[in-house]
Amino acid sequence: MAYTLVPTMTVPPPATAVGVVSAAVLRALAAPPEGLKEEAIGGHSRTLAHDGGGLYFTADELKLLRPPVPVPRGAFSIWT
Repeated sequence: MAYTLVPTMTVPPPATAVGVVSAAVLRALAAPPEGLKEEAIGGHSRTLAHDGGGLYFTADELKLLRPPVPVPRGAFSIWT
């Protein structure tokens, strides 16, 4: 899985930017201490962090940071 560290943002940023960036920061702050990635108790286990660690945006978050596709305006011609 590839992660992008700094996405290109438009000015002004999309309305989703505050929520997406906040989620990424909270995820980074909630990450466990260095070296602890998984834990298991009995038959149950959970993954605490991904291999990259730190602050990152998922593919879905990057989609939310992209500007909306502009609505076509005006007339157009099709040459045949």
